[in-house]
Parts: sequence; C-alpha cells; structure tokens
Amino acid sequence: MKMNVRQELFNNRDLKYKDFHSALLPNIDANRVIGVRIPVLRKMAKRLENDDFDWEYYEEQMLHGFYIGYARLGFEERLMLLKRFIPKIDNWAVCDCVCSTLKFIQKDRAAFLDFLQKYMFSDSEFERRFATVILMDYYLDDEYAEFAIDYFKNTDSDLYYVNMAAAWALSTAFVKYPKKVMPLIENGVLHGDIHNMTISKIRDSLRVDRETKEYLKTLRR
Repeated sequence: MKMNVRQELFNNRDLKYKDFHSALLPNIDANRVIGVRIPVLRKMAKRLENDDFDWEYYEEQMLHGFYIGYARLGFEERLMLLKRFIPKIDNWAVCDCVCSTLKFIQKDRAAFLDFLQKYMFSDSEFERRFATVILMDYYLDDEYAEFAIDYFKNTDSDLYYVNMAAAWALSTAFVKYPKKVMPLIENGVLHGDIHNMTISKIRDSLRVDRETKEYLKTLRR
C-alpha cells in the first residue's frame, strides 16, 4: 500500500517537540513545522518508494533529502535529484541532516567534488553551507584535508549560516589536524566572526584538552 506521507507525518506529530524545534529555526515559519522527530523521519524515508510528494512542510523537505541518501539509486540519479533539492534548502537543519545522510559520496568522492564546485562558490547562503558541511563530513582525511581546510580558511562572507558552518568545520578539522588549524588561529587569517566562532567551537569540544582550550581563549579578538 502506498504511503500517505503527509498523513503519516501528522500521525507522528509531537506538539511539544514542534514548539521546541521551531524555536531553533528562526528563519522558518513555525506553521511549516509539523513536529516530527528526526529518527521517525529517517524510518519513514527508508520506506519511501519514490519522492513524488509535496514539499509544503519542513518535514516533507527533510524526507526528500533523506530519500536521496537512502533510496537504491545510481550515482547520476542521486546527483540529478540533488540539483533539484539543494537550491530549495532554506534552513540549517535540513542542510546538516541531509548532508550526514549522503553516505554514497564516500564511494566516489572525486566525482562528487566536481559536482560540489558549483555550490562551494554560490551566492546562496544554504548552498554555501551545504558545500561546507559536505566537505566537513566526507573530506577531512589525509587525502583531502588540505583542500577542505583551505576552503574553510578562505570563507569570507557576511552570511551567518555560512560563517557558522565554516567555524564548525574548522573546529572539527582541529580535532584531527591541530597542526594545520592552530596556525590559522594564531596568525589571525580567518575572516570576520569566523575567528572567534572557531575558537568557541573548539573550546566546546570534549576532545580538546583543557590547556589547549585555555590557550585558545587568549587568542580571541
């Protein structure tokens, strides 16, 4: 029997969660949020047979992104769906949750990096964030770390969600490659708010020792 996506979403609605989560999405009309928790959405997405359903609600948008990651599709078919999906991202939660679901990237990172170039230098806030989070999730290893960190380092934007993603990515990179990231902070090469945002993110990490955190505190500007 075909899933009635919207009906199932409303059947799984949690109004307290809706109020809580809506407050974390300041640029999204709260009326667009049904109030379905992410684990429930993931389970639903794994049962979808296609993506032929409306995009009116936040959760429907999330399901479309999850479908691209979970469905049994070829590489080119996934890219085709992403070309339609990425320009419609309008909030950090859809961006970040969907990025973490696109595990297929790991099988052909070189080809996906070619695809990503368009979004790495986009004027769109969430296209840029998408590119940054993808690089953080799938390219922070010995093969691509220099490339990814160089991209994060050169982020120069007045867009909050772009800058926050760059700081998050740099703090994640710091845990794995402190000798590559620490000089960027010490030499003050990070743009605008990203410098202090990166320090804050690193100091929040449970994987960084107290002495390093105290030293970083002295580098704030």
